[in-house]
Amino acid sequence: MKTDGMRYIDGEMSVADRSAFEAHMADCDACRREMRELGALERLTGMLTIRDPMDDFRETYWKGILRRIERRAGWLLLVLGAAMIVGRELLLAARSFERVTFGNLAAGALIAGGVLLLVSVIRERVHQHRSDRYRDVIR
Repeated sequence: MKTDGMRYIDGEMSVADRSAFEAHMADCDACRREMRELGALERLTGMLTIRDPMDDFRETYWKGILRRIERRAGWLLLVLGAAMIVGRELLLAARSFERVTFGNLAAGALIAGGVLLLVSVIRERVHQHRSDRYRDVIR
C-alpha cells in the first residue's frame, strides 16, 4: 500500500484498487497522514512552472553576438590605433636616438603594457588549462 499513494492521487488506479485503497486508508492513520503529505507535495509541485530553456537561449543569442562583435571591433580599433602611434614614435625615435620625447616614452609605455598584458593572459590561460576539470570533455 505504501507505493499506491501517488497512483491514487494521479488517478491511475482501477475502480476496484481505488475502493480497496480507500477502505485501507479508513483504518490506517499512517496511510492517511502519508496521503496528506503526498497531497501537499502534489499541490506544491503543481504550482511550479518550468521555462523552456530555448526561450532563454533565443532571448540572449543575438544580444551575445552583438556584444561580441562590439567588443572585438572596439579592441581591434584600440589596438590598431595604439600600434599606429607606437609605430610612428618608434620610426621617429629610430631617426634621432639622442632626442627623448613624450611620444617616445608613451610608445615605450604602450609596448611595455602590451607585453605585460600578453604575458599575464598567457599565464592565466595556462593555469586555467591545467586546472580545468572539463578540458577532456568534447563540446
